[in-house]
Amino acid sequence: MQQLHYCLGLPRTCSSVIMNILNENPRIFTTGTCPLPYLIDASRNMSSQVSEFIAIDKDVLNNAYLNFLRQGFKGWFESMTDKPIVFSKSRVWSEYLNHTVALNPNSKYLICLRDLRDIICSFETLLEKYPMTLIGDTQMPFQHNTFEKRMELYCTDGMANLGRPLNMLPHVMEVAQKYPNNFFILRFEDFNENPRGALSTIYQWLGEQPFEHDLDNIPTPDYYEHDTVYRAMVTHKTGTKLKKIEPRWPKVMTPEQSQLVLQNNEWYYKTFYPELL
Repeated sequence: MQQLHYCLGLPRTCSSVIMNILNENPRIFTTGTCPLPYLIDASRNMSSQVSEFIAIDKDVLNNAYLNFLRQGFKGWFESMTDKPIVFSKSRVWSEYLNHTVALNPNSKYLICLRDLRDIICSFETLLEKYPMTLIGDTQMPFQHNTFEKRMELYCTDGMANLGRPLNMLPHVMEVAQKYPNNFFILRFEDFNENPRGALSTIYQWLGEQPFEHDLDNIPTPDYYEHDTVYRAMVTHKTGTKLKKIEPRWPKVMTPEQSQLVLQNNEWYYKTFYPELL
């Protein structure tokens, strides 16, 4: 592995499809939901709590700690692929940017976003499709809340699939301001409207030669995920042919409900979708 990049952002933004498309390139390997952030968490906790670590000179420990992670990441991915470029996909990376920047300042970050109204509608579809998935507790399941309350919880619950990365976005943007050339914001709507143009821009941003992808025959991922393990509203199944997706929220939300999402998430829309306000 010569270079590690990261794909993060919000759920239900077509990031799995984009990773599958990029994986067709013989130079790029992409992951499903990568568990490496949790190895960082375990390493950080041990190195800051165990006496033998703490007894080491702080600078020596820091250099050894970072190199341990750096070499560990390299070995992890080289056991999976001999491609020179790797994209690790996980929304949790937004919580470890201080690590990833320190590990390799040349890494780049693809941030996948989408109109929150359509993310909510996508989750609502999963809610109906998988009724056996329990969210919340048995006394007050998430599904028993009103739609207006669910809209709020999707965006504010700090442990939820949407709320957790959404709450981290201001931090992500702070880091992006320090390293503007390393971050690329990809809105689902822009990719949906012009996928080839978006892919061309991504390659230019990466400094890679353009690659002619077959969007009618998207290969299945090398990195398969068993979604049932997550016990949540999650599905990473994607089609083999890219199709344009129409907005769902106009058929699901009333004008008042739509306006409520815009008002409650004003920072997000001002930053990424100012034309919708």
